[in-house]
Amino acid sequence: MGILDADSIIHFAEFRANERAFQLMEQVSGRAGRKDGEGKVLIQVADTAHPVLGYVKAHDYRLFFHNELPFRQQFGYPPYARVIRVTFRHRDKAIVEAAAGFFAITLKKEFPAYLIGPAEPVIARVRNQYLMELMLKLPKDGQTISFAKHVIRQQTAILHNDRKFRSVVIIPDVDAL
Repeated sequence: MGILDADSIIHFAEFRANERAFQLMEQVSGRAGRKDGEGKVLIQVADTAHPVLGYVKAHDYRLFFHNELPFRQQFGYPPYARVIRVTFRHRDKAIVEAAAGFFAITLKKEFPAYLIGPAEPVIARVRNQYLMELMLKLPKDGQTISFAKHVIRQQTAILHNDRKFRSVVIIPDVDAL
């Protein structure tokens, strides 16, 4: 079996990139030896020193897990925090950017330390609709999360009351995978 350009999955701009890369490469390596009992996996990669490759080579998910968790804690990602991603979609790029910016102003007032964005996602256009995203990285506190959900619902209603933004699709996603 071969994995071409593994750098693209290892260095993907997403906090779960290492997890997804490890899972994918481990799955491929597990299937490589099914038919004759022993298989070989070749991984094409420029960054040969990346730790994920060592975990895959050793088939050591426990070591991967124990080394990944401190980074998640340090940067405020699950399982140490809750992430709410709010995606905005519209056929007009200027409108979707304005809607996300308007939305961010209120979130910035309420959650200044937890807001990231607005920004274009890696894939910024799907089915002729432009995308923008905001991300809230919140502590695992039920009150804070409930308040954030309330503010998001309230801001969505306010935004949709403006004729200019009525057709903007707003998709909140808690702990998106």
